[in-house]
Amino acid sequence: MRFNSVHSASSDPEVYFDGLFRETFPNVVAYLEKISNNKELARDLAQEAYLKVWQKLELLPKDEEEALRYILIMSRNCFLDHLKLALKQKKQYDAYASTYIEISSASNLIEIKEQQQIIDHTINTHKEAARRFYLLNREEGLTYKEIALQEGVSEKTVERYIGGILRSLRSRLASMIFFW
Repeated sequence: MRFNSVHSASSDPEVYFDGLFRETFPNVVAYLEKISNNKELARDLAQEAYLKVWQKLELLPKDEEEALRYILIMSRNCFLDHLKLALKQKKQYDAYASTYIEISSASNLIEIKEQQQIIDHTINTHKEAARRFYLLNREEGLTYKEIALQEGVSEKTVERYIGGILRSLRSRLASMIFFW
């Protein structure tokens, strides 16, 4: 490594920094790429490190190898700062996501309860026989034919009563969904 050490940071800082940058930048990027496994991130972090070097140019060691070590340490610190920020953002995102899931679950539970209330109310507005046929079909799992045999009515009667309840439910639930 040979950057222009004829110029010092005190005599002509821009020329000194330019030579330093040209000679050490590839090494710094390679180092950052090795520890980050990300070429773009390595280049971004190297730029950030050199900005800090420029801001503290007067603190840079005079010896070339010491100056490179100093820059590499600043680069590593930029990488560590990047990791800390990424971890903080991930924690914030995870906290937000878990809160959102909890709120969403509570909201879904309320919606389910409201839907069940509408279903119960709608079923209860029909004749006793229709309610009984519907519950035998939906809760007991009986077919229309089995209900007709058990209740002593025709299969068409069972179909008509259950169909009436289903139409009422579709209408009530559709209006509920429309308002949300």
